[in-house]
Amino acid sequence: MTRPPRPATAADVATRAGVSRATVSHILNGREARFPEETRTRVRAAAEALDYRPSPAGRTLVTGRSDTIVVVMPETTIGQNLQNALERLGDDTVGMGSNVVLRFAGTDAERTVTALLGLRPLAVVDFGSLDRAARSRLAAQGVPTVPDLAGARRGRLHEPQEEIAELQVAELTKRGDRRIVYASVSDRRPDPYGPGRYAGVAAACERRGLATPLSVPVPVDLESAVKVLRELPSGVPLGVAAYNDQVALAVLAGAARLRRTVPDDLTVVGVDATDVGQLWTPRLTTIAVDMGAFVNAVMVELAAALGRRMPRRRARDEQMLQIVAGDTT
Repeated sequence: MTRPPRPATAADVATRAGVSRATVSHILNGREARFPEETRTRVRAAAEALDYRPSPAGRTLVTGRSDTIVVVMPETTIGQNLQNALERLGDDTVGMGSNVVLRFAGTDAERTVTALLGLRPLAVVDFGSLDRAARSRLAAQGVPTVPDLAGARRGRLHEPQEEIAELQVAELTKRGDRRIVYASVSDRRPDPYGPGRYAGVAAACERRGLATPLSVPVPVDLESAVKVLRELPSGVPLGVAAYNDQVALAVLAGAARLRRTVPDDLTVVGVDATDVGQLWTPRLTTIAVDMGAFVNAVMVELAAALGRRMPRRRARDEQMLQIVAGDTT
């Protein structure tokens, strides 16, 4: 019976290079200065020929830590912004000799932290799922969590819900005062960012002397969107601050069915600046979120927490948020 293939081991590399396993371990784990260049070259060549990779499990046993950076996300719908951030984090942490693992947080914070500790992570990047108690428990086990909730740059390191809301309301009312509606995402998953966004919209309305905004979940299907819009106040101009572009397009589709004119009767602002929003007629006014700036800031904190040097990429624009003007306001 033919045995299935197995990954190469340090012993295989040692045999091929004609050295001890200890020598292989030292050289491939960065402790190579005391070995002659010829030995280092021979070991690296053997490892490459065998496609050998040092065992993360072995490193974990020696150091008590894996090389894994766990990104903790709320169990929510992942939009374009979050996807871009995850891709950038994965790319940028390669230079730190680490790999990124995504984990969705559960409703039980204690169980989530227990699961994280079981991974023995190098660090945790939190996208708004962990409270201070959870972070303290991780810190007690030597696991840094970024962004720092108490840090001076907190506003830059969390999705800036209040800033997004202020930009939306300002854009929605540039033609004059309107009854503002916050259109939240309607999904079986919880919406961890929605309450903060609505609070920001309410604060922006209060600053302008406008009525308390309505809050309605908008399903992303035409008939449901029509039903929601039909129940909104009529005879007064409305301004809809949408959770994202997808929700904004559902609102626009429902408005077209009900023959509500945009932007005279109804103004709409989305979030994400997706391509499809710019292909819609009328073209969607939306907010672009520069996730490069977000990840830059996270990486600076992460490198500092781990005591590592990491070159900081410059963001394309120091402005994290920017209005993309369209025809819906």
